[in-house]
Amino acid sequence: MSDKKRIAKNTFALYVRMIFVMAITLFSSRIVLEKLGVTEFGVYSSVGGVVAMLSFLNATLSTGTSRFITFELGREDSRRLRETFSTAFYTHLILALIVVLALVAGGSYFVSHKLVIPDSLQTPALWTFYISVFTAFISFTQVPYTAMIIANEKMSIYAYIGIVEACGRLGVAYAISLAPIEKLIWYAALTAGLQLTVALSYRFYCLHRYEESRFALIFKREICKKLLRFSGWNLLANVSQMLSTQGLIVLINMFFAPALAAAQAIGNQISSAMTQFSSNFMLAINPQIIKLYSKGEYEASRKLNLQTTVLVWDLMLLIGLPLIVCMNPLIHLWLVDVPDYAVIFARYIVASQIINTFSMTFYVPMIASGQLRDNSLAALLVTAVEFAVLYGLLKAGFDVMWVQYMTILVAVIFGFGVKPVILCRKIGYKVREMCRCYLQCLKSAILPIASCLITVYYINIDEKLPTAMSVGFLIICSVIFSSVLCMTKHERQKIFSLIANRIRH
Repeated sequence: MSDKKRIAKNTFALYVRMIFVMAITLFSSRIVLEKLGVTEFGVYSSVGGVVAMLSFLNATLSTGTSRFITFELGREDSRRLRETFSTAFYTHLILALIVVLALVAGGSYFVSHKLVIPDSLQTPALWTFYISVFTAFISFTQVPYTAMIIANEKMSIYAYIGIVEACGRLGVAYAISLAPIEKLIWYAALTAGLQLTVALSYRFYCLHRYEESRFALIFKREICKKLLRFSGWNLLANVSQMLSTQGLIVLINMFFAPALAAAQAIGNQISSAMTQFSSNFMLAINPQIIKLYSKGEYEASRKLNLQTTVLVWDLMLLIGLPLIVCMNPLIHLWLVDVPDYAVIFARYIVASQIINTFSMTFYVPMIASGQLRDNSLAALLVTAVEFAVLYGLLKAGFDVMWVQYMTILVAVIFGFGVKPVILCRKIGYKVREMCRCYLQCLKSAILPIASCLITVYYINIDEKLPTAMSVGFLIICSVIFSSVLCMTKHERQKIFSLIANRIRH
């Protein structure tokens, strides 16, 4: 199968997965919030955030594992691939044990003494914390298997299991009302059981499909060193990402009631659902970018990455702008009990994710080349300053909206400053190419943003769902029109030809 056909097939599978998972996840969140209540939902999000503040190590090694497995597949070295997988598995297992010990030793004190939790929920919160630690252990040891599937570009399996997992989450949400014990503990336990089932499914598939993933007593120190060295710099970037998501939820809950933490968690869920579109698109293309780089085809890898950036930007505008404008009626349609600040938080978080398009796509060539140091150091510095400033502002009594203002500022710094400079200085990207990419993104955004501003000024859509749907459709049309208009003649011909072929067949 050609690379283009493989990308198209994998993209389709991932989007089918995404549509099901997004719809079911959002509906499940509505049920969970209704069954648990705003306070208990906020406590669950905060306690889960404490676990996630160490689980970022999992994401750190996950990126490195995926990169090295994909790299060896590109080289077509089966012996080296087996050694890489086995070493990665044992590395994750050791790290999982270390994280569990650290969380059990210090996390319980933080949950009991630092978070704002009602007295009646102190014991359920601690039990939820310990169950979340077990769930984190499962996630840690699962990473090499998921990385193997993605590196082999078997996105259909990834899609099937993802859909089953989403359906399981819906079942868990409905099962809250049948809780024989405290609802918070029951929900955490069912979630852990579902996570274990999904992990075993991935492992069963890999063990029967890929000989390299079968159990072997192989641990290569040089591979481990390379993985840890690569992941060491990626670690700093993931600390930044952790502070920007789960860290902010915990920070809010240190100064405000759990309801505001719930509002931040809801905004993160909407943002996560939105970015599934771009993430799935990138997931289908990223292995190609890395494999091209591993073969020394640097120009082709660079060209594919810049083309992907423009497409992902258009995709984020297509989804994000209608969400921002129509957020109030949509979030009231989605949730029965809407926490204070949920709408305004969600708007700011979605806006920051649109800007983060450049950070997401420009990170892929850094992974392919292994040039992570400068980005990681900048990420740690900027985000640490952001977190420290926010802590000082909130402690001084400033409004919680400063959390959102700082999030937007950091997204701008990385998307338009840190990432492009590193690509040009370290990885051979050309300033002219980068400027052309930014200019094309800017041109495609002018008309849709103007449409949003005019709409907000002349039409009141805060609580009118039919009007919101009409406005959302208008904005989507403006994004599509603007994106097609800004494409090159060759790009338009390729897309129209693809559409025509799909219609004929």
